[in-house]
Amino acid sequence: MVPKDEMMHRFGEMLKTQTPLTLLNTYRGFSISHPASVKAISEGYVALLVHEYQAVAMALEGKTHIQSPLLSEAVRANVVSVDVVEKQVVVTEFVEAGSTVGQRTYTRVHPNEPIDAEIYDGQRRIGGKLADISTKGIGVFTFAAYIYGDLSFDQGKEVFIDFRPPEMEKIMRFKGRVTSVVHPEGTFLQRLGVQIFHDAEMEAVLQEYITKRQEETERELHLIYESMCREKTEKA
Repeated sequence: MVPKDEMMHRFGEMLKTQTPLTLLNTYRGFSISHPASVKAISEGYVALLVHEYQAVAMALEGKTHIQSPLLSEAVRANVVSVDVVEKQVVVTEFVEAGSTVGQRTYTRVHPNEPIDAEIYDGQRRIGGKLADISTKGIGVFTFAAYIYGDLSFDQGKEVFIDFRPPEMEKIMRFKGRVTSVVHPEGTFLQRLGVQIFHDAEMEAVLQEYITKRQEETERELHLIYESMCREKTEKA
């Protein structure tokens, strides 16, 4: 861990040299990443000038990840305050987060409405809801393990997933392999992560859905930004 004084020194160098940095957040599964700059530093706090969508994501998430040529690896920081009108954010409590942050090469999105799914391994069928979607994999939430006891799938198991993408009339079947089985703490849910086998036609279907969700999400971020600005102006 980099000592606090050393971390503040590095942000001081960014301010002095106007070295750009990049912020990383997520919103509904999408990566929100825009350039930012250091505006001021004071007693362990750093004021940043940020993009409007980054300001929204940071306000909602309460944290961010920072990347810069002057940092040996990404740094996680907690958000103290957000001024959406001035597009200024104050962050503190910096912790190194590793060099793999932000390296995901594909987009994973959350459905904006419940999508039924069914997992089938040739013998058993389990119903559930899609948790997230990418062109390389699908996450499915299911209660089946809780309801039926040992009815579950192990890691490495090859399965089929059937679901109907929004605005499509036919059910699509994807073949893949279970790569993770997680029981979220405090719930009766089981989340299955399935890596999809390469299929150009199926990947095109998923990419079309992801692109549409990305456009919807950007519009949503813009509306939230405008709402936050109006709220701040009314309170002033």
